[in-house]
Amino acid sequence: MSAGTLASVRGDSQQIRPTTRAGYTTISPGTMTQLITAVAAEACNVPSKDVRASLRDEQGQLSVQLAVPLALWDPARMGNDGGTIFERAAAARALVAARIQELAGTAVRRVDIRYTGIHGQDHRKVRRVQ
Repeated sequence: MSAGTLASVRGDSQQIRPTTRAGYTTISPGTMTQLITAVAAEACNVPSKDVRASLRDEQGQLSVQLAVPLALWDPARMGNDGGTIFERAAAARALVAARIQELAGTAVRRVDIRYTGIHGQDHRKVRRVQ
């Protein structure tokens, strides 16, 4: 994946406008996978270490496969509007596709989500004080 490199220049009105420079920018497949993993972890409310992502090119668009644990919904903390598992997956798919388009400028054709287990809402380590 690549795109032209942009630089900023100031015009007479002191506004910054992008210009195209010679050269190119590429995003390696490993970096794109890490980006997708981070975005999916945020969208699914789980730690990124628990997310597995793979991608492939489908006629110039990205196809993403995610394996994530299902985050437990805490109605006391987050209200009762969590939705069904399928509604939450649809929202996560839309968010992942939008964020990848926004961050990497890459069109996402599809996002497949496979739930691989259950993950508690509070994943931080708790230490005892004596």
